[in-house]
Amino acid sequence: MAEEVPGLLERPAEVPDPRDPRGVRHALVVVLALTACAVLAGATSLLAVGEWIADAPSSVLERLGVRPDPLFPKRSLPAETTVWRLLGRIDGDALDQTAGRWLADRRTSTDGQLRGLAVDGKSLRGAAKATGRKIHLLAACEHTTGLVLAQLDVGEKTNEITCFQPLLKTVADLAGTVVTSDAMHTQREHAEYLLGRGAHYIVTVKGDQKKLHKQLKSLP
Repeated sequence: MAEEVPGLLERPAEVPDPRDPRGVRHALVVVLALTACAVLAGATSLLAVGEWIADAPSSVLERLGVRPDPLFPKRSLPAETTVWRLLGRIDGDALDQTAGRWLADRRTSTDGQLRGLAVDGKSLRGAAKATGRKIHLLAACEHTTGLVLAQLDVGEKTNEITCFQPLLKTVADLAGTVVTSDAMHTQREHAEYLLGRGAHYIVTVKGDQKKLHKQLKSLP
């Protein structure tokens, strides 16, 4: 995915294109940009994405990198089948990391204020693997802007706890950041990792961690 979309991406992205380069008609970055815009415009299905692409004004298509073919206009746009086949083969984690870095580069200055980053898990409604497993993501979201700077698919053979450090390793600079999380992530290893990167943390302690809970209850 080395081609850039004018006005959208200022540097090449790093999402590998899973397709055989022979016969590729639509650049990966163009298909992803079209799909993202369709979803932002309210598309909630692949059918709706295909309809949005087919109905999009030429000025928008040109902005997103579509190169019109005057002899075969319909071939200038990716069909719905092209979109769903490509999305099904994309490396989701690589796409998340690329989008997260792109957003992080465009964060506004906090003028010396502490930056807050919330780590939390969520199950996606209406999305599942081919095996039927629901997709559960662990995400790092900025408190003030709501930007998701990183997210990771929590596989069925692992859990949120083991994904905590791999998730935050994709966030370039944690120094001075306050990382918040729920009681699941009140782990000694997590705290040591955050302190090692110069970050602060705020976590919740519940009664299942009896010794730590007792120590905290005894404080003034």
